[in-house]
Amino acid sequence: MNTNATQSPFFQDALDFAKSNWWLFLLGGILYILFGVLALMRPAEALLALAVLFAAFLLVDGIFGVVRALAAKGAEGRWWVFFVGLISILVGLYALFGPVNTVLLFVFVVAFQAILFGTAIFMFGVSIRKAVKGEWVLYLTGVLSVAFGALLLWAPGFGGLSVSLMIGAWALAIGLLRVVFAFRVRSLARDVTT
Repeated sequence: MNTNATQSPFFQDALDFAKSNWWLFLLGGILYILFGVLALMRPAEALLALAVLFAAFLLVDGIFGVVRALAAKGAEGRWWVFFVGLISILVGLYALFGPVNTVLLFVFVVAFQAILFGTAIFMFGVSIRKAVKGEWVLYLTGVLSVAFGALLLWAPGFGGLSVSLMIGAWALAIGLLRVVFAFRVRSLARDVTT
């Protein structure tokens, strides 16, 4: 039975795109690997680059928020969106003009996010403890996340470098997988043409 005949057009289009653009996956993988190696070898510089990207994201997100709020004349709550967008723009500009402050801001945002996430996961475990077994995993995840966030707040320099190292390891792994995927798709495209 021909498997191509039973595949959906969407699947076939995605497969055709992957075959003809395998080099994009390879290039992306190489860039991920380079960033991962940089982050592992020079975590402070990688953290600074991430913080600058974070500041740029805040700035762009704030501009879009302000524009959306101004365009939504008469919409309920639009001034809240405008206010949040304006704060995001101001924080983004402040962060872009002070790279060291950007690093600290980035680390503090990650810390508060980890604490909020850990608290939410822990409370979720409490709320479902009677319905499921093994909720201790949620408790442990919550406690570890809160502890990580507290560590970042207590020692932002150490915490920032550990975040950079974790992101570097992640980027390296993703890059290697993308390179492997690119060569697999390339060999698949060659098999079809031969």
